[in-house]
Amino acid sequence: MNSALSSDRNQRRPAVFLDRDGTIIEDAGYIRDPHQVRLLPGADRAISRLNNNGFATLVVTNQSGIARGLLTEDDYRAVQRRVDELLRTGGAHLDGHFFCPHLPEVSGPCECRKPGTLLYRQAAEQLGLDLRRSWWVGDRMRDILPAEALGGRGVLVGDTSDPESDIVIHSPQRAPDLERAVDLILRQVGNAPLGSSPMTMRIAVAISGRGSNLEALFRALDPGAPAEIVLVLSDRDAEGLGLARARNIPAEILPDPDDANGWLTLLHQHRVDLLVLAGYIKLVPSAVIAALRGRIINIHPALLPDFGGKGMYGRRVHEAVLASGVRVSGATVHLVDERYDEGAVLAQIRVPVLPQDTPDALAQRVLEAEHRLLPAVVLAAARAGRPVPVGESRVTRRESRAGDTVDIERATRDSRLATD
Repeated sequence: MNSALSSDRNQRRPAVFLDRDGTIIEDAGYIRDPHQVRLLPGADRAISRLNNNGFATLVVTNQSGIARGLLTEDDYRAVQRRVDELLRTGGAHLDGHFFCPHLPEVSGPCECRKPGTLLYRQAAEQLGLDLRRSWWVGDRMRDILPAEALGGRGVLVGDTSDPESDIVIHSPQRAPDLERAVDLILRQVGNAPLGSSPMTMRIAVAISGRGSNLEALFRALDPGAPAEIVLVLSDRDAEGLGLARARNIPAEILPDPDDANGWLTLLHQHRVDLLVLAGYIKLVPSAVIAALRGRIINIHPALLPDFGGKGMYGRRVHEAVLASGVRVSGATVHLVDERYDEGAVLAQIRVPVLPQDTPDALAQRVLEAEHRLLPAVVLAAARAGRPVPVGESRVTRRESRAGDTVDIERATRDSRLATD
């Protein structure tokens, strides 16, 4: 079902198909009262940019609450009018609304419920759209899977509740919100207005010590890099905070490192896309990990899964490596989950263990490798819009400010890559 505006059928143009709840407005369940509608931050600006760049911009939404008897079609249209009103206030407009009122268990199967393609094909017919040049944006895989069937491209936004296996299989492009998704779209179609800057990944770095990996990131992320450090935080008055302050970058000490609200307030305030743990030795609160699932990475001074876990940091790691008798150590960058050093491995770099090594000598060589590895993984994440195995983006040592091609072993033994 739809309420599309008329269009010149002779001029086919690309569209951006947007999910509604969780993409444009806050997801408040089955909304029937227009007063419940709240635009997500930046949604009006994002849609206005699409309007100004020639995209037909449409909402396509599943509204199973109608089949469930929780709201009526009139309720849906009243909410739709409120969405339009709020967008107009922000200088934006939608070219059409399409919705599926069905639920297979109640009303039987249909072709219009996402990820079905009926509504998109109807929109293309009614509005003269070029589906192969169109984009799909939403916070669930079902919102963007139609792009695969219809020849377009999709962007998954926000923190989805979909199973990680679905996301890994389809490997969609990702953005933290609609505004950054539009940055990505305009950059990739070469349609960004003159004078606009390309999308830059906003990074927060958490440290507990002198910040040598932070300094390596500062060297790698020079002006023009696809990422920038916008916040440095610590669980203590760490020496490395001075590196940020010297560059006029916000440097914050967490009053209570176990308080998730303190973390999230700072991360949201600075619109952080990626959190990098660079020598941060405490466990990040589980609520922070849940809020930024797939967008927190850590560097560890050994080849995980060996020599990791609670209490394994700094000199302790290198002592354990030498005591074990292994001939190779190294460094690992991995995604962060609720347990120490158990998240999916993104990249590793090997460092030989020499016969005469002491813990300090081995630590120094591993640290030098870390200074190459971490910038390489961060740059790869910035280019892909999400953390990825380094080999996928072919990052070189030159790009991490070191010299020759980096000898990074992609950790194929660990297939737990999660980007949900």
